[in-house]
Amino acid sequence: MRLLRVVALILLTILPSLLYAWDSNGHKLVAEIAYENLKPNVKKTVMQMLQTPGPWYPHPLSFRNSAVWADWIRPNTSQYDTWHYINLPYCALNRCFNQKITTPNIVTAIILDATILQDKKASAVEKGTALRFYLHWLGDIHQPMHAISYYSSRYPQGDAGGNRYLLQDNLYNNLHVFWDGGCGLWPQNTTLSRRQLQTLAKVWQAQYPQKEFTAVLAHKDPLSWAKDSHALAVEYAYKAAPKHYLTVQAQKNAEIICQKQITLAGYRLAQNLNAWYATP
Repeated sequence: MRLLRVVALILLTILPSLLYAWDSNGHKLVAEIAYENLKPNVKKTVMQMLQTPGPWYPHPLSFRNSAVWADWIRPNTSQYDTWHYINLPYCALNRCFNQKITTPNIVTAIILDATILQDKKASAVEKGTALRFYLHWLGDIHQPMHAISYYSSRYPQGDAGGNRYLLQDNLYNNLHVFWDGGCGLWPQNTTLSRRQLQTLAKVWQAQYPQKEFTAVLAHKDPLSWAKDSHALAVEYAYKAAPKHYLTVQAQKNAEIICQKQITLAGYRLAQNLNAWYATP
């Protein structure tokens, strides 16, 4: 029994570097919404970029699947593990003492790939790779649990974006997994079909039109995007009771935030690509 507990603790320590952000459905929804908002000539440009073979992708991918590629390569390399998140501290009972933000992180990754995508001297392979990463990072940074680490007497080293924050739930064993899975918006371990993704993308855009995000879309600094996600995590994610049960209301609120964040990520991705590649 003691051995099992030790193994469990070890897994909790290493899993944060292995778990992903939005699952494939979430990332594909971000891409679907973005693609629907790209200008025609921009669609043509980015699809040409994604046709170029490069490291870990010998075959072309669709725009939608390219948004998941950065997760698919993780079994092959750990080089980009810290690029999927930024652990901005959330402190309880003064438990934070000059916590350092690990670099590279998702903010530095977004800045790097945005620079490559706008560099006219970058090669086709460099741009194709950067675009695949950028599609993914824009999804990750809008997942609230990818912008936070909670410090308390229970988590003196931080909860690693909710990975160590255990839940009493049959489907989601920790807070991070709950948010990765869209907060219950779709069945866990279920891949949505292309038609389902397209339908959800249209429904959510109708519910949350781009004009509702005018103020937040004016924020151009990736660090501000992370801080916005962090604020949402503080306000909505950590609503579990002391024994870490999520209430019905907490789950309902989380679903709404997931919908809005995925939709916002799609709008922001399209906005940036249109700004870089649209021709008069």
